[in-house]
Amino acid sequence: MRLRNGGRSAAAITAALLLVSACGGGGNAAGPSPTTTVPGVVLTTTTAGSTTTTEEYAGPIGPLTGAPIAVDRVDAPALVIKIGNNDAKSRPQTGLFEADLVYEELVEGLKTRFFAVFQSRVPDIIGPVRSGRSSDIDLLVGLSKPMFGYSGGNAIVLSELRRARDAGVFVDVGVLRLEGAYFRSTDRVAPDNLYVRPADIPETNAGVPEPLFSYGDLPANSGVEVGGVDVAYPTKFGRDSTHVWDARLGGWVRIQDGTLQTSVVDGVEVEVAPANVVVAQVDYGTSPADSVSPQAKTYGDGSVQVFTRGRMIEGTWSRSADAPNWKLTDSDGNEIALAPGSTWVLLAAGPGSRFATAKVSVIDTTDARKLLSEARKAATS
Repeated sequence: MRLRNGGRSAAAITAALLLVSACGGGGNAAGPSPTTTVPGVVLTTTTAGSTTTTEEYAGPIGPLTGAPIAVDRVDAPALVIKIGNNDAKSRPQTGLFEADLVYEELVEGLKTRFFAVFQSRVPDIIGPVRSGRSSDIDLLVGLSKPMFGYSGGNAIVLSELRRARDAGVFVDVGVLRLEGAYFRSTDRVAPDNLYVRPADIPETNAGVPEPLFSYGDLPANSGVEVGGVDVAYPTKFGRDSTHVWDARLGGWVRIQDGTLQTSVVDGVEVEVAPANVVVAQVDYGTSPADSVSPQAKTYGDGSVQVFTRGRMIEGTWSRSADAPNWKLTDSDGNEIALAPGSTWVLLAAGPGSRFATAKVSVIDTTDARKLLSEARKAATS
């Protein structure tokens, strides 16, 4: 597998795919497409004499990205896939690069698992697909009856998921109900070898998601310039998740447990660098399914650090079953607007959790540049 970190970078690929899909997408939308002008997304720039005219994108935008979206994706439901992240055997994953939204959940053993949401783009293959958790249900509520793909779960989790499914929270497209859409890769060993082909998932009565965040410009001098953030569980086997800002990419490059996080796109590994990273301090209780399994409590409120456009804004998050979108406000009570693009939400165990509290450290710009340089060098050596 080749690592691509130069030339067509991950962010460049993202921008190109978004622009191509927005400008050239076809399909039959079921209703009028929302339109907007997205700052920074330029269709054409022409110069005639001394006059330069720039035409910005104005067309449908994705509800989960605030960025350009193909017309035939405007009314598409969200597809959620649980993706393995336990150790090196899970990596590199396939599909993470294309996800609109990724939640990183704490699971047993102080490792994490990804709850990846696809709506504006859906890759041909996603995986490795892993099992569901009790934490998933409240996150599914915010996605307007999405499709949910997972590899199974213990008896109690499956019972919880069945009740949520029957209540109309999601459409079950997991391997236990739709085995034909999944396959086992011969390049890996179980349980890290299960993958899904979304094209093989039949049409369902899933809903169309509403926006979960606000997107737009930051007020002048909002927040502070930073190089990145590290969320760690300081134990011998705990997870260490880092995101560092790369202005050239326009994203927060992810480094996990000291190594560059990559995702396979067309047989090539590319860096994962979301436009936004939201570190939400949440309370983790004990899942009724397993005494060693954490359950994230994502209704309520708590402290948040929002990393966007090379800056950090501190404030508060809040959401509820009745209003499952994430309301992010700064210390003055003003809503925090994200940059158009993908978002990763790191659900960090806050004080009072039944499991180890995450250590959240802000990284300055000098240390971030050094960290990223070393990670890239190690990945390509």
